Amino acid sequence: MGALAQVGRGYAAELDVPLLDGRLSVSLPAGARAEARAQSLMGTAASGATETRVLYDLDGERLVLLASELFRVVPGDLRASIDGIAGAWELPAGQHLVPLETGPDTMAYGYFPLDSGRPAVPIADAFVRTPESAIVRIQLFVSPNAADDREGLTALATEILRTVRPGERRLDAHAGSRSLIGLDGETLLTVDVRAGWVAHQEAGLSFVVLRLFRLTPLGGPFASVTLYRGSAPNLIHQRFPADAVTRSGGRLLGLPTDWVHVHTGIGGTSAVHMREALVEDGHGQFVHALAETDEPVFEGELDALLGSIKRA
Repeated sequence: MGALAQVGRGYAAELDVPLLDGRLSVSLPAGARAEARAQSLMGTAASGATETRVLYDLDGERLVLLASELFRVVPGDLRASIDGIAGAWELPAGQHLVPLETGPDTMAYGYFPLDSGRPAVPIADAFVRTPESAIVRIQLFVSPNAADDREGLTALATEILRTVRPGERRLDAHAGSRSLIGLDGETLLTVDVRAGWVAHQEAGLSFVVLRLFRLTPLGGPFASVTLYRGSAPNLIHQRFPADAVTRSGGRLLGLPTDWVHVHTGIGGTSAVHMREALVEDGHGQFVHALAETDEPVFEGELDALLGSIKRA
């Protein structure tokens, strides 16, 4: 029996760990610690508002808990919605999901048998509904050297997930203004959103990004906007062939510029419309706006949001 499996067979929660900047909390054994994934040189630091990674090491074995904000909602039957999502997963041959007994606002599954050939072995996957009906995903992994006692690890996952409870922070989906804050703490840009949109900020070593998401049903359509300010924007349309790209005249920050459009998935089950624009903002800085959706009904909201971007 491995050390982590033994913990699961006699679980004792000793440490409360906040998840997603206080969206949820979970109780874990003493010694568990939150540790964000390493930031790449050109990437953004992991935002505590969207991801929390928790590590627990014991006798050379490691447990990893990864909590992710999905910006999706399930206001109705949680079990039916999550079963529909999980039922479509492609699992390794011979593996299937086993429902776990957790709290009423959590749907969780264990894996049988465990796929111990992976560098991080999944032992459980859970979807937690918060008080505003938003969904947080919690995944649990162990190192391969801990994966020899599935029953003990399933017990560990179940006991951990039973301790998950709501925190004090709620998603701000009210209509109003959202701000892009510079690395110096000063407000650079503002944008107006309708009710149903939420925002969070990320930062790189020399740039800042505001990400906005439309709260939509889990498994349904999506809409998002990314607003970047920095010296090295990444233009998404350059990844596509020229005949997939169209341009339309328009404005960003009140300045004339082309909006570049890409439609993907034409002829498939969905067609994603991406559009982006770029303007110079002085001193070697650029503002890059990118909007994406797979649902035409959101196009009007995206038009209004993009048209509201202005300097502070």
